[in-house]
Amino acid sequence: MTTKNKNSLFILLPVVLLALGIVVRLIYAGYFGSESYKNYDHYTVFQYTHDSIYHIEYIQSVAEHLSLPAVEKGLEYPQQPFYYILAGILYRFLNFLYFSEEEILTVIVWLSALFSIGTLVFAYLLSKKVTEQGWVQSFIVGLMAFTPAFIYQAGMIGNDPLCTFLSAGAFYFLVRYIQDEKIKYFITAVSLATLASFTKISSGTIFLMILFALIYKYFYKNQKQLLKMIFVVFAIGFMCLGVMLYRAYLPWSGKFRFVESYTYEHQKTEPGRLSYFLTFNYPKLAEEGQSFVFGNKDVARTLPTFLYGSFLFGEYSFTNITDNYPFIKALMQFIILTGLLFPIGIIANFFYVKKWTLIDYVSIFGIGINLITLISFLIKYSAVCNSDFRYFCPVFLGLLLVSAMGLSRLNESSKIKFILPAITLILISSEFCWVIERLAVRIFTQI
Repeated sequence: MTTKNKNSLFILLPVVLLALGIVVRLIYAGYFGSESYKNYDHYTVFQYTHDSIYHIEYIQSVAEHLSLPAVEKGLEYPQQPFYYILAGILYRFLNFLYFSEEEILTVIVWLSALFSIGTLVFAYLLSKKVTEQGWVQSFIVGLMAFTPAFIYQAGMIGNDPLCTFLSAGAFYFLVRYIQDEKIKYFITAVSLATLASFTKISSGTIFLMILFALIYKYFYKNQKQLLKMIFVVFAIGFMCLGVMLYRAYLPWSGKFRFVESYTYEHQKTEPGRLSYFLTFNYPKLAEEGQSFVFGNKDVARTLPTFLYGSFLFGEYSFTNITDNYPFIKALMQFIILTGLLFPIGIIANFFYVKKWTLIDYVSIFGIGINLITLISFLIKYSAVCNSDFRYFCPVFLGLLLVSAMGLSRLNESSKIKFILPAITLILISSEFCWVIERLAVRIFTQI
């Protein structure tokens, strides 16, 4: 194959991955999302969702009363309101049209699928803006397209899909503003960041990333006109912070109110021990093939291990599948092996980057802030599920970007140029095969 043909292949590949990722999400929403809620009355099939019962109750409360419920009345009620207002209004409208409860919940699942597809589109657009290397673009698009933990959002009822979509959009337009310095990109980034902060409290990270970019340009590029923009972001950020605290803080009790998973004994971790934050028990994770929240303690009770495992497969148990189909577990173990490309890429950025760009600085800054927030949250509210990788949803694209560019720079420094691109394609292909196998098992056996 000639060099020209190889280049054409890599140019086409990200588009193919984008299209396949969209198809996979549509099929997944049909067979895991809407199907799951057919037994809603019995709450029996919420295997691959996060507290959907309580998210549904929040939505129904908004739909019934056209107002937000009191924070202390339900498990998810301290959550930011934007998603529940959207879903609640949709629920009330469909109920007015005499849709059944099952049909309404199905529509809300498809709404999550659209948000997940939108996130994937932003990943594709970002990849085209930050690099011309086809295999690096494929890494960003492929991991977002087929990594199971990202696909799950297409079939769930909850605020994570909307938060991820808005955060991804805000990050993409922030990158466009850094590159082109057009005010329309800045306004769009701030607008999406505002909506994201009204969706999930952790999305405040996006505002800090925008501020970081503006302050960097002001001091290091001497762009004095940025002072007004910095003031605007500060003002909007404080306004959003006020709304966020209003939902999560109970002045009369003097306490912040969060989802109280940390009160369950089987969720308790030991964040007081330094080993909890520094131990990466990869052999045990590879043996298990998953990072089930109630599973092996050597996996669930160390932060790096559980973060990496939940990045790939979420915090769920797949034993009901792998016991019947051992080859699926073998494929999961292989993905856990080749998926090491992701953390390797992040680490490589610190060793192989001679000069970081502002996009690099903003991405690393956002990831760092998100990590510090997560760790402080775990120290205060120690629970296994609070260490799930989905808590990084405000910086998903930033993480993929940092890892991809780190691999690119590592590849440029290596003598054998084809190894990392080859492993990248193997990882993406393996994830795609796993998703297809998982869907096939669901379609033909309902497991």
